[in-house]
This record gives sequence, C-alpha cells and structure tokens, in this order.
Amino acid sequence: MKPRDEPKESYFFIELLRAVAAFAVIIIHVIGPYRSMIGQIPDYDWLAAVGFNVSSRWAVPVFIMITGALMLPDTRPFNLHIYLNRRIRRVVIPFLIWSVFYAFLAGLGWDSQGIFYDLEPALTLLAGLPEEATWYHLGFFYYFIPLYLVIPFLAPLLQKMSDDQLCMLILGWLVLTLFYLLGVESDWMTGVIMYGGYLLLGYALVRMPLNFEQRRALFITAGFAIVAGLYGVWDLSSAAGDYSPGMYTSYKTLNTVVVAAAVFVAAFYYGVKLQGKLRRAVYFIGHHSLGLYLFHPIVLWPIQNWELFPGLTLLTVPAVAIIVMIISLFFVWWLSKSKATAWLVP
Repeated sequence: MKPRDEPKESYFFIELLRAVAAFAVIIIHVIGPYRSMIGQIPDYDWLAAVGFNVSSRWAVPVFIMITGALMLPDTRPFNLHIYLNRRIRRVVIPFLIWSVFYAFLAGLGWDSQGIFYDLEPALTLLAGLPEEATWYHLGFFYYFIPLYLVIPFLAPLLQKMSDDQLCMLILGWLVLTLFYLLGVESDWMTGVIMYGGYLLLGYALVRMPLNFEQRRALFITAGFAIVAGLYGVWDLSSAAGDYSPGMYTSYKTLNTVVVAAAVFVAAFYYGVKLQGKLRRAVYFIGHHSLGLYLFHPIVLWPIQNWELFPGLTLLTVPAVAIIVMIISLFFVWWLSKSKATAWLVP
C-alpha cells in the first residue's frame, strides 16, 4: 500500500469503511442510555433509538473484515518479530494505556457539592483488566487482539484453498451464526471462530467479487435483516417492559453478518464514486479512525453524566454523534501531530 498521505486507489474503500464504521460506533454509544428508557420517553423516540442501534451493529464486524481483507491475502514471508512489533506498537500498547486512563476516569464524578474523586472504582477496574474492559468501548479489543494470533496460520491455509472450499468454510460459519441467533448452543461457538469468521468474510468478498445480481440480493436481504432485528427487539422489549434485545444486536448472529457484508460490498463497489472534498474528508476520518474509536468516549462522557438525552431522537442522535466526532477528530488530529503522543492515537 502507498504511504498514508497518498492512498492507493484500490484501497480507498478501506478508508471509507473505517470512516463510516467509526461514525456508526459513535452512534451506538450515543444511543446507549436511550435503550433503557422504554416507557419513559415517547414510543417513537425509543423506537428511533433502537433503530439506530440495530442498523449500526455492523460497525465492529466491519473493522474485523477490513483486517481480513488487508492481511489474509499477504503472501510475503512471515516475520514474527516485525509482525508482533507492529501489532503490539499499534494496537496492544495503546489499548493498555487507554485502559488505565479510562479506569482512573471512572473514579471522577460530581454531585450537588461539586467535583469529587473516588479511587476505589479505578482500582477495581484495573484489577479486572485482564478479563474485562475498563470502559465499554474497549471490550472490542478482547476479541480482536486474539485474532492476530490466528492470522499467520490462517492466511497460508486460505490462500491454498479453492474458491469453492473457501465458500464452504464460510457457509459453515454462517450456519453457526444462524444457530447463535436462534439460541442453539455449540462447542464451535468460541470467540475466535465467531469473530474470526469476519476475517474470512472480508477476505472472500475481495477475492471473489459479487456480480450485480448477487449485490442486489445481498442489499435486499440486509434491509430485511435490519427490519427483522428492529421488530424482534421491539417485540421482546414490549413483552418484558424493559430493553430486551435477545440475540438481534449480537455481533455473532446472521442478521448482523448480512448487514456488515452489505456495507462492506457497498463501499467496495461504489466508494470510488466519491470525489473531491468529500473524498478527502473520508480519507482524513478513515486515517484517524482508530484514534477516534479510542478517544470519543471522553467527549461523550460528560453528555452521559449530565443526562443530556434530548427528544426527537431521530434528529438529535445523529446531530450529537456528528458533534462528538468532530470534537474527537480535532483532539485526535492534535495528538497525532506530536511524536510524543501520536502513538496514543495510531
């Protein structure tokens, strides 16, 4: 791939995916408090919030698909030292530093008497760091980082497979995601397999391009998946009187897989149509997407602590998400300008 300031044409869709996935993640986090407000806000506001949630769940899977699309086709001789150095420097170390930061942030609060700090929550979160994220968005790394251990073994295996063999492997994984959606348990439903399937899917969609009819069928199916997911969450939550998503919002279920594949394919085939200032903006956001992912909860944190949850969710949620993204991007860009802090927002 060309230097970061000169993207290779065929890789622009990757930056587009990174940009839209980062924004979708912010949407998911903005609507978080709304999910538990069933009966407390008008039904149309609550349904709009759930709609944003259901229709944005593809964001995290797309990040994994990007990794599969970039790393699994690599035929260069494997170098363990270089591989670990790049992954540790770019992902693991920033994850650990931000985990510590957010653990201490958890102890900060305020009430009618002013700002206060309680060290106990921070120490509790730090003690559980090996097994549990210190902040909600960092949970992604607990199933993403282990995939780096699989890729060096998976890549040469997949490269030797025929297209038919690769399709059968993905079909088997899709069956598991369907069973997971239906609540059927299996010993095969480990984190590495269920999340690792997205690596295969991203690789396959680039290796075996879809024709027009296949793309249209995928987009239609994705639309049905979103509607079905929204209805399912609404039905379960109405019956329970509380937010009850069942499996509809899981990253491991078939409905999420279909929507993630549709977003990936749309960017792959149609992203090239973006030109001019919009293209440059997309590239800027995509370039800073990991830093944006790591940083944005800092901007969102006071909004959630002050319980600023305005009505007209259909309009305010994307508006708040855009504001959070713009402010976060500014700070991420600012941190990236110095060698002393650029590694924090890789």
